[in-house]
Amino acid sequence: MSSPTSLEEYSNSGESTNKAPESGNSISPNNVNAHHYHNDDMNNFIMDNEYNDYEELRKSLIVKKRLSSKSKDESRLDRYQIDKNSLLRLPTEILLQIFHHLDRRDLYALLTVCKEIADLIIEILWFRPNMQNDGSFKRIKEVMELPRDKTHWDYRLFVKRLNLSFMTKLVDDELLGLFVGCPKLERLTLVNCAKLTRFPITKVLQNCERLQSIDLTGVTDIHDDIINALADNCPRLQGLYAPGCSNVSEEAIIKLLRSCPMLKRVKFNASNNITDECILVMYQNCKSLVEIDLHGCEQVTDLNLKRIFLELSQLREFRISNAPGITDKLFELIPEGFILEKLRIIDITGCNAVTDKLVEKLVSCAPKLRNVVLSKCMQITDASLRALSQLGRSLHYIHLGHCGLITDYGVSSLVRFCHRIQYIDLACCSQLTDWTLVELANLPKLRRIGLVKCSLITDSGILELVRRRGEQDCLERVHLSYCTNLTIGPIYLLLKSCPKLTHLSLTGISSFLRREITQYCRDPPPDFNEHQKSLFCVFSGHGVNQLRNYLNQVMEERTYQIDQGDIQALFHERRRRFLGGNNNARAAAGGDMDLDDDPINDDTIARRFGQLQQQMRADAAEAGGNNGLERFMLQDPAMADLNRDIFRGITEGDMGPDEMREHFQLLIRTHQQQRLQQQQQAAAATPTGRQRQANPQNAPQIDQTPVFPNAERAGQIIEEDEDVEMEQVDLFPRNTSP
Repeated sequence: MSSPTSLEEYSNSGESTNKAPESGNSISPNNVNAHHYHNDDMNNFIMDNEYNDYEELRKSLIVKKRLSSKSKDESRLDRYQIDKNSLLRLPTEILLQIFHHLDRRDLYALLTVCKEIADLIIEILWFRPNMQNDGSFKRIKEVMELPRDKTHWDYRLFVKRLNLSFMTKLVDDELLGLFVGCPKLERLTLVNCAKLTRFPITKVLQNCERLQSIDLTGVTDIHDDIINALADNCPRLQGLYAPGCSNVSEEAIIKLLRSCPMLKRVKFNASNNITDECILVMYQNCKSLVEIDLHGCEQVTDLNLKRIFLELSQLREFRISNAPGITDKLFELIPEGFILEKLRIIDITGCNAVTDKLVEKLVSCAPKLRNVVLSKCMQITDASLRALSQLGRSLHYIHLGHCGLITDYGVSSLVRFCHRIQYIDLACCSQLTDWTLVELANLPKLRRIGLVKCSLITDSGILELVRRRGEQDCLERVHLSYCTNLTIGPIYLLLKSCPKLTHLSLTGISSFLRREITQYCRDPPPDFNEHQKSLFCVFSGHGVNQLRNYLNQVMEERTYQIDQGDIQALFHERRRRFLGGNNNARAAAGGDMDLDDDPINDDTIARRFGQLQQQMRADAAEAGGNNGLERFMLQDPAMADLNRDIFRGITEGDMGPDEMREHFQLLIRTHQQQRLQQQQQAAAATPTGRQRQANPQNAPQIDQTPVFPNAERAGQIIEEDEDVEMEQVDLFPRNTSP
């Protein structure tokens, strides 16, 4: 049942059991409207990092009550002979604390009791109108459309927080015009209200001397009218978010900065009218700034920004992008030993003149940085990552997209000291290999990984990431688009090991561009062309769960088919084909030798296949859970090469049960031959090997553990850089003893 919007509706509904007293303080509900904002909803939305909206309201009401005449209060109590046990004798602080814990229905009932209680409750209900759904939005609009002489209160006098960003499709100039004349308005949030024009916004700002914050993100019609209205009417302004201010003149911005000295947060984006002169006025007049966002302000240089970092001691966040005038001189005025104690976030995206020298200076003067964005700073190298590693536990967020000069060594030095990193983006860092994934696996709190267009990333890196991080991993978002060497098997294991994964991007990876898989991905953006749409493959939210369930089902079906197949019948069929002269099949099975003389005969293959299955199941039973098979494939290095081929055969193509069993038999046969060849070569290389070759009947079984395919490259890396320790390049350590 929806809540009533007026006391009259509430009384007629028969829900109110409280009757007004006979004294003159009672309120007739015939023409009184009220709307309640539920306190739980209030705590869910936070603006400008303020967490104590209700506490501020409560304190203001207490002050207002205390400012009233004490004699008038006493005379009122004597006049109406209020009983000593009456609720009205409680202090205002206690009453407000009680009201804070009441639900909507109780507050509406209390509004009909007496004027003193109603005066307190009505501000609680209206200081922040709740318009988060269609029903409440419609009811508030109906109340605001009533003539002011038809309501008991003028509700505009109570509004302090006005947030219209929940119902942006219904917000237009007419609706905003209903809130013209709110003298107590402190915060105005119009995020994504694209239908609004500058004229009603300007009218709402008239006489708003208490306005502290306004958010115009997504409003397209921002001109000098709005900025001048803020400068003329809002001297207490602390936060201004106007990212679409390209039409605002330099004069209007300078006027605002001079008229609002209490500014703390400023966001001007994509404007060529923000110049060095604006920056000069900013640090001269606004000494309390904690956040400056100048993304896309290409005319800004480091001429006056130097003074920002030197003189604004409270600065916490600084952002700028695509400004060619930002160079290594940005921090040159900061003396040695001077610490930017408050600075936590810095973003210099696309400032191509920046080099490692700036990053080294930044780390030395801001040792408590949490978020660092160096995306598209093309001159950044591993030296910057080694400098950033000095941030240690402070660093949580790092964005290095398009920094094509960084390598695995830089990522390794960063990760090994900054073990609290939660987000790392390395998109288009084309020199990174599987080694980077091995290093990232050591970050216990890592939630987001960006490796878009890192084409050297392979299945081995994903498998190592999964193996080292284990079950129930905390990863939430993984971006692997255009990592073209990936196949389905490792991604399947990644999905199984990461139950919290809510976003997985695999655009451009051919293994996933199949109708049975792409049916679970989200729709491509409407501005994509046909080629981009054909490559698009991104899974979000429920789509990730659908992909996970689909791959689980496929794996279970294929495993069941293989387990239930008649392997011996398959071997007899293949023997018949060999004896029938199928030279192609014979060559595919392992060479030109006769099967009758082949020491690796059908019985050997069947026995080997059975041993593998038994060993897998034994390890699965020992490890527990439903994915013991996958654990075995990851933990046993002897199965590393075979594992990738098996996954590729299972997940790609349309093999039937017979073809799948035949495929497995061929893989096992080839694998067994390779093992025997390695054993023979190893035996021949030893002094006693020659004697054993002379007497092969007494030769013992030699098991040589195969290495991962990247091991040779790891050895090359060691030879190239002798200063790197062995443990840094041992990408895939073996569990078995040498």
